[in-house]
Amino acid sequence: MKKKWYLLLFPNYRNRKILRVMRWNIVLILVCVLQVAAIGVSAQEKVSLNLKDVSAEQVFREIKRQTKYDFVYNEEQCRDLGKMSVNVKDEPVGKVLDKLLLDRGFSWDLLEGGIILIKVQSKSSDKRQEFKITGKVTDQSGEVLPGVAILIKGTTIGVATDANGEFSLVLPKDSVVLVFSFIGMETQYVAIPKFKVGEYHQELKITMQEEKVALEDVVVTGIFTRKKESFTGSASTYTAAELKTMGSQNILQSLKTLDPAFAILEDNQFGSDPNRLPNMEIRGKSSVLGLRDELDADPNQPLFILDGFESSLAVINDLDINRIESITILKDAASTAIYGSKAANGVVVVETVKPKSGELQVSYNGNLNLSMPDLTSYNLMNAREKLEFERLAGGYSPANWSAEKEIELNGLYNGKLEAVESGVNTYWLAEPLRTGVNQKHSLYVQGGEGRFLFGLGVGYNGISGVMKESLREIISGNIDLIYRMEKFQFSNKFSINVTDIENPVVPFQAYAEANPYFKKRNKDGIVEKWLEKNDYFEAFNPLWNDNLNSRNEGKNVSLSNYFVAEYFPTQEWRIRARLGITYGNNDAEVFYSPEDTRFEDTEVLKKGEYTSTNTRLNQTEGELSVTWAKILGVHRINLVAGGNFNASKSLVQGYSVQGFPNGDFTYPSFSNGYPEHGVPTFYESVSRSLNGYFNVGYSFDDRYLMDFSLRSSGSSVFGSSKKYNTTWSVGLGWNLHKEKFIQSNFSWINLLKLRASIGNPGNQNYDSAQTLLTYAFQYGSMNYFGLGAVLDQVGNSDLKWQTTLDKNIGIDITLLNKRLNITVDYFHKVTDPLLIRIGMPLSSGTPTYMTNAGEQTSQGVTATASYYIIQNFDKRFSWMVRANLRTQKNRIDKIGDKLSLLNASGKGANTVRYYDGADPDDIWAVKSEGIDPANGKELYYDKNGNYTYDFSYDNEVICGNTRPKIEGVWGTSLNWKGLSFSLNFRYQLGADVFNEALFNKVENISTEGLNKNQDKRALYERWKEPGDLVRFKDIANAASTPMSSRFVQEENVLTLESVYLGYEFYDGWIQKLGLSNLKVQVSMRDVFRASSIKSERGISYPFARSLEAGLSFNF
Repeated sequence: MKKKWYLLLFPNYRNRKILRVMRWNIVLILVCVLQVAAIGVSAQEKVSLNLKDVSAEQVFREIKRQTKYDFVYNEEQCRDLGKMSVNVKDEPVGKVLDKLLLDRGFSWDLLEGGIILIKVQSKSSDKRQEFKITGKVTDQSGEVLPGVAILIKGTTIGVATDANGEFSLVLPKDSVVLVFSFIGMETQYVAIPKFKVGEYHQELKITMQEEKVALEDVVVTGIFTRKKESFTGSASTYTAAELKTMGSQNILQSLKTLDPAFAILEDNQFGSDPNRLPNMEIRGKSSVLGLRDELDADPNQPLFILDGFESSLAVINDLDINRIESITILKDAASTAIYGSKAANGVVVVETVKPKSGELQVSYNGNLNLSMPDLTSYNLMNAREKLEFERLAGGYSPANWSAEKEIELNGLYNGKLEAVESGVNTYWLAEPLRTGVNQKHSLYVQGGEGRFLFGLGVGYNGISGVMKESLREIISGNIDLIYRMEKFQFSNKFSINVTDIENPVVPFQAYAEANPYFKKRNKDGIVEKWLEKNDYFEAFNPLWNDNLNSRNEGKNVSLSNYFVAEYFPTQEWRIRARLGITYGNNDAEVFYSPEDTRFEDTEVLKKGEYTSTNTRLNQTEGELSVTWAKILGVHRINLVAGGNFNASKSLVQGYSVQGFPNGDFTYPSFSNGYPEHGVPTFYESVSRSLNGYFNVGYSFDDRYLMDFSLRSSGSSVFGSSKKYNTTWSVGLGWNLHKEKFIQSNFSWINLLKLRASIGNPGNQNYDSAQTLLTYAFQYGSMNYFGLGAVLDQVGNSDLKWQTTLDKNIGIDITLLNKRLNITVDYFHKVTDPLLIRIGMPLSSGTPTYMTNAGEQTSQGVTATASYYIIQNFDKRFSWMVRANLRTQKNRIDKIGDKLSLLNASGKGANTVRYYDGADPDDIWAVKSEGIDPANGKELYYDKNGNYTYDFSYDNEVICGNTRPKIEGVWGTSLNWKGLSFSLNFRYQLGADVFNEALFNKVENISTEGLNKNQDKRALYERWKEPGDLVRFKDIANAASTPMSSRFVQEENVLTLESVYLGYEFYDGWIQKLGLSNLKVQVSMRDVFRASSIKSERGISYPFARSLEAGLSFNF
């Protein structure tokens, strides 16, 4: 039969004769030429069809009507397709054609110009029939999964899903097993049954399940993600659920409980002040000067990465825990080297949640927190004890006796005694305190399907500190967008935070010093300015200053926008470009009323003070990286190469004015002017860095592992001749559990991995102006040549990078069907050279100079272990016990006498010294035998070990070390169906402390100190007469007591750090409310603290305990 062709390309042609003449030429051109130039097998435009028992021609016409496609086909051949029915909605054209044609022996090609060629599948005897599998891969929530690897088992044939989670694979035979694998998902094996006769196409719908503890099995570095089993570095990953069960809404406090390498150092001065940032470290310090006020930046602070971009401690500290997807701590050189030039102190990588596809979902999380002040460390005298102490100390015995003075002092004493006898015993500590009522709310709306996903979040975190007038309110918002198209994915994260802060004007210490035999108010209920003011004693009333219109407040606004564009040209390649912009503006103002007691002796025109400070920060970061990953038989290769730039500019400006009238005149326009010689401040800091990096990860048969990183960096922070530096790392690993002799003989070993790494990460946490020579104008030094100037800072153009040679050996063990998990790491870090600020002679014109000198060695061990007593995940029942520990020691060398001025200035002021071979955490003091029972004098040791009554700081020796010999956390977790319970204790053993309470509030109480309340121990255990075996000298001995080992004590601490109880409802009655899940929880933090010594904690701001209740649900 003569074949007829029909061409839909020209449906309006009336001249059929011309069409017949042209048809064969057109067919030959289309089939023989355009097919060679086919643009692919994918027709992505979507159609909606509802046709029943129609011809193929009718289907093609309807598709053409809804799309841009034209069809070419043989009319007579297509009659063989017979009648067909189709009912689809928003399906890609290619998928519709596969359903209609492949099972009927037809196929199709998409040609240039949007032409679809319909053809009969080849039945040539010399060509094997193709069997085709198509399908879509999603996760449990229905979100499509792009980049899922699909391999035919036993071969290297495979594909990856596209941006819509779809795939198409031609099979070499009609009965195979497909392997679906994706990071964080369980690998699935899908057997494809033998095709029926005449069947050449099957369609699959695959739903991948999340791996149990999936995030713990991968390492997220912020630049690349690796399977933990094939990674040689020391890193730990924690999920949002783990963080929340630690009893705190602050992610950093939760990390402290979970990971022994992550330490938050207790702030004994400011306790639980919500407006103070924590001081933290990962595996100890890499810089010798650990105090943040020594430099403008903290040189021991870890690097923070938020969604792949550099961030700050303040941002991470305020981040809503409900926005967290996971947090990874990178600890050794192999894991941190990709950030090498900034990673000597470790890296904290934070990943926030990403919007999921599907129906619109709303998530709410609310928490109510009660913070209660913890005053258990205070040991102050009551009214009777304090008055008796003053009498015994000679407070009412005149130094130069006269009858008049004796009468006056006796009158003062008798007046106070009368008050004590009448029952006056004021508890001043309660006056500035309260139970802080804090609330936190967050709302997140997410949705989208196919190519576009979105997430919108708002949050409020109101923190009322345990001191009145202490407040931190954070209002936040974020917009998350993801757009996918073909092989591209674009994502953008925008966030805004507005923070209002208020601080107490009167520190807690002022209330602790108020004597208890004074009343807070006079008989008329009025707060008076002075509790006592005469020729002998002077004590102000802290309530007076607190009730004035003084203020200490601030406001911070921060904006950030992170944009990421990714291109996936093939399954193996990924190209990513990122751009991040951060802006911050911080305003702070402090006003002290002219009626404040601090201005008592100030002339009238200078009373009152106002200070305003504005800080602005602009930061821009960009990066371009290329990732290649491939499995070649037993070889697994991962390559990452890229470069980034970072530009940061901060501007600090402010001024102070003085002289205010009494009353509500608190703004600078009411002031008398600047202080004498005072001028506004203006300080601008600009730093830039440029980096290029390369990383390769290789594993052979998943048994033998290797990671190598190289990074070249340039930074404006360092000297003009030392701006560039190269850092590197090498990591090796051995998965012994993959060896046949282990698999054959020790089936109870699930994981046995040895790791070792070495590298030299750097540190850029320094002020940008350290290398510059700067001058300050002297407005009082006008001369013939003009305005005078003096040297302000001597810059060091040869300032080198501070790098740390970091070595690590570790072992990971999982046994007994994953019941027992153990991880142990030994680290050894040498920082050489150090960046230190040394003292300069006065003739140089500047007090200090930044230079490279000395080295510091830190070494220690961290270990974690967990064991499932009950492990029945199928029935949702498990009980686990866990423990971790950390031990560490440090040493400095090659320092010589470069810090001699610092050491000399510290004698009599602190116990920190910097000497070769010593630990910077050592306590330096003169060794003491104690109080000589014979005469009440303190007996010391000289450097030769001989007794002496003569004190000299030249006899200082090491009397202890402030770092615990061992510390860690042990706890337990129980999960049964929807119930969750956890309990965590922190222990600390072998730390030495110089007890400031004993030194300043038991002894060393001067005549002026009698105006202040003191520690109870000042009244007891005092030497009175020969033969007394006591700890403290005579009360009447008012001579200054020097720093000696008598005040050094060993402290052992046990703390119930967190308790958590939660229950989650999944079904039943909550579905009637329209909810998909509902969770309620209660928790406590810092429930109790037991210490072997009594030492005051929280001097300016007390510590606190917290009780929290929370509610969260989705609908």
